[in-house]
Amino acid sequence: MIANIVHISLNARGGGERLAVATIKAISSMGISVELSTVEKPDMPLMHNAYGTSLDGDIKKIRTLNILQKYSPRNYSLTVNTHGDMLPFYHKDFTKNNAITYCHYPLASYLIDCGDPDYSAVLQNMCLLGMTQAVRNGYYDVARSAYIKMMLNSTVLTNSKFSRKAIFKTFGVDSTILPPPVDVNIFRNACLASNIRNDSILVISRFHPTKKIENAIHLAKLLRQNEIGTCMNIVGNMPPDGIGYFNYLNDLVRRYGLENFVRFKINVRFDRLLDLMRRSKVYVHPLPGEPFGISTVEAMSAGIIPVVPDIGGHTEFVPARYQFHTYREGVQAVAAALTAPASEQIKLSHSTQKYSVTNYVNKFQQILVEVMDIGKKRLESKPVISLSRRQPESMTA
Repeated sequence: MIANIVHISLNARGGGERLAVATIKAISSMGISVELSTVEKPDMPLMHNAYGTSLDGDIKKIRTLNILQKYSPRNYSLTVNTHGDMLPFYHKDFTKNNAITYCHYPLASYLIDCGDPDYSAVLQNMCLLGMTQAVRNGYYDVARSAYIKMMLNSTVLTNSKFSRKAIFKTFGVDSTILPPPVDVNIFRNACLASNIRNDSILVISRFHPTKKIENAIHLAKLLRQNEIGTCMNIVGNMPPDGIGYFNYLNDLVRRYGLENFVRFKINVRFDRLLDLMRRSKVYVHPLPGEPFGISTVEAMSAGIIPVVPDIGGHTEFVPARYQFHTYREGVQAVAAALTAPASEQIKLSHSTQKYSVTNYVNKFQQILVEVMDIGKKRLESKPVISLSRRQPESMTA
């Protein structure tokens, strides 16, 4: 039996890539051979450094992915698209019994419909901006058709009720909720018992306009005016195209006079991130409509009280008193989080155990057994899956 894992690239080392790695491990540990279809060959040393584990023994063959070329699943008993939010990948022989699509959120549907020019590179690993509009529209039409057929003719998994509703609204597909794997034990063991916390606020996000970090700065302005919190640390990686957005955020901080309150921490080492987590009491997620919120779960497992917008998947595990709709409500939520007792930190930390890597692997394997009709004997005596990463997906998501 051979399974094909489909993912644009594993080298980004974000939350989607962690899910892909955990999925590969889950399938391989059942005695199923795994082949990978990807646009970019995985950098195995980079992967090992990020996750503390090797995929060399789990991936038998790597194929070049081209989503518009003719594809034959003749050698595959199972195809798993772990990048179903962005990657339209379909073959006429796909069914709900031989294909799985993990869709974090149906982004590709919206990007295709609005003709997003940046998305054109995903369609065939090339830029279509220099081509005529008619040719570009032809690629979008093929991708749109493939994406719809993929969602209708595969077993669709997603991360939250929020995303499940969006998928049903878009495609009429009733997907199965399987939260993504999070290294909760690493953060809990390193940070939960910290006795050096102060009234600092932590934000973790890649510096990209889609992450809406300016929302955290707008909130910081009100926090400073109300003398709530000592500082806000905004931590994240800087992508190659992120400097313009970072300059905008810096200008916003200067305009608000928050130079002594908001601190940017760029491309920090993982041990430095853990130190900031040990010192922080509150974690703020700035993006309304976040489909799940891996960084929020990481912060909770570290003993940090989360404060999040009241729209998105994180509302399903963050208590309502720490959710906000307006910035004024955000100020109140941060104030409540700063005064939360240690028992609240411990309770929230333990609540994240259901999102562990082990739980993800076990539940994914159960889906293979129950939905894909793969023999239960393959689950017997399977090794324990451990993905001990050194750089969290929250730093690259």
